[in-house]
Amino acid sequence: MPLTLEFGYATATGPRERNEDYGGFVEPDARLAATKGMLAVVADGVSGGTHGREAAESSVRNLLADYYATPDTWEIPRALGTVLGAINRWLHGQTASRVDPGGMATTLTALVLRGRRYHYAHVGDSRLYRLRGETLDALTTDHVWETPGMSHVLKRALGLDTHVLPDFGEGELAPGDIFLLVCDGVWEPLGQLELHRLLKLYAAPQRAADALVEAAHARGGQDNASALVARVVAVGEADAPLIEAHELPLPGKLKPGARLDDFIVEAELHSSRDSLIYRARHAETGQRWALKTLQPVLQGDADAACRLLAEEWFLKRVHSHYFPDVLPLPGRNFLYFAVRYFDGATLQDKLDAGQHFSPVEVVTLGIRVLKGLAALHRLDIVHRDLKPANLHVDAEGKLRILDLGVARCPTLDAREDHAQPGTPSFMAPELFGGAEANAQTDLYAVGATLYHLLTRKYPYGEIEPFQHPKFGEPVPPARTRPDLPPWLENVILKAVARVPAQRFETAEEMLLALERGEANPLLRRRTPLIERSPAGAWPLVAAASITLNLLLLFLLLAS
Repeated sequence: MPLTLEFGYATATGPRERNEDYGGFVEPDARLAATKGMLAVVADGVSGGTHGREAAESSVRNLLADYYATPDTWEIPRALGTVLGAINRWLHGQTASRVDPGGMATTLTALVLRGRRYHYAHVGDSRLYRLRGETLDALTTDHVWETPGMSHVLKRALGLDTHVLPDFGEGELAPGDIFLLVCDGVWEPLGQLELHRLLKLYAAPQRAADALVEAAHARGGQDNASALVARVVAVGEADAPLIEAHELPLPGKLKPGARLDDFIVEAELHSSRDSLIYRARHAETGQRWALKTLQPVLQGDADAACRLLAEEWFLKRVHSHYFPDVLPLPGRNFLYFAVRYFDGATLQDKLDAGQHFSPVEVVTLGIRVLKGLAALHRLDIVHRDLKPANLHVDAEGKLRILDLGVARCPTLDAREDHAQPGTPSFMAPELFGGAEANAQTDLYAVGATLYHLLTRKYPYGEIEPFQHPKFGEPVPPARTRPDLPPWLENVILKAVARVPAQRFETAEEMLLALERGEANPLLRRRTPLIERSPAGAWPLVAAASITLNLLLLFLLLAS
């Protein structure tokens, strides 16, 4: 069952000349609601500026629109924070560029409800309350100066400064929860007890919002009054954005000539423990596609089906030519997805065929991989299984990154419980200790891949599955490839450093190091002996200490 909400919103000018409050909410379609949630916002323009209403209205309108334009793969706080940062810069810039006096600033409180959770972003002295059962809690803290006499002076608001630091929070939803977003023109004259009473008195959110605004002015409120009420009728399913039904049957083992919906199978390309990949031709267009499905033994395995659909979900959102295109399949009758097929070979195929890669070729390949990886990381997606077998070069020399079957992002992680996917020899050392994969572990895999292409070896030796390796210092690749330029060796060794803090932080940083090359070489950090081998360093320290003490004793006796 999807998350079901009821909203109500009311605002009134009151004794003021104009209403500088603004609020609104969005109830998107089911697909968007599953990935981005439902958004409600209330803003109160700062009265000290002549453009308070404009600031409040433009902030709410832009947030309601731009939030839904952020990538589905971003976490909600990042999406809200990015949009609010852009709005703040625009408001601050308007204040500086306008000739007429007065600033543009506003408070703002935003609430996103998705699946079984809620998230909020808050700046200023508007407030967010939650009524659960008989308890009304204030979820936000006012950003005002605590000095006596300055309780209404904002220290944070959109448009006040060049940078803004909203407060973020989240929590679990429960059926019957009521959320209240109000400006200070409501919560100040009413107080928490009256807010509680009115929310309990009126079940319908619109009736409650109207009553709160009317009561605020009846109690002597001298400010604009605005209230937005959201009631949770039913919570949604587990927080996962996959909309496609995974109950579709598997196509089973297919032979050349078999028909699968609009495709005619030509050959089986790959078979693994979990998946099958076929090369197929579209019956109408003649275009070749690669079809990926599950092994027949996984029929009815909901987790495996979700993992397959998750890979398709990721590929649909990565708009980069370094990844294969996905064909929309709105009317499919079986569980599979289709990506464009290209003749060519993976880098592992080329290694197996005996091809040797020159340093120039490896640098070119590394630059292409990092450009694709940068596009992936900008969406907060971590690949988790980069290796030569997942890097494909087509007949025209174009590189593509394959297999997002174990990828993850903050909004979608369809991996098996307690699983740490990846190919051991290309996995960063910290992953063997249970650390979560991130952008730096992907960059380690890129470094290990470049190392392997050049040497056919691995930085720390080959690691077998289920092995618990110990990591010392990586073997310099120049020992196997004396023709390797020192600057390139330094880049690779930095990428595969045992300690994450010594690696590249982003794909763009490593990309820049490869593009600059010898023109601006990366200096190699020499690891101190105490870091390389603590067990071997301490005996040397002890020996030096004993020698020094004996020397001092000799000098003392001699004198």
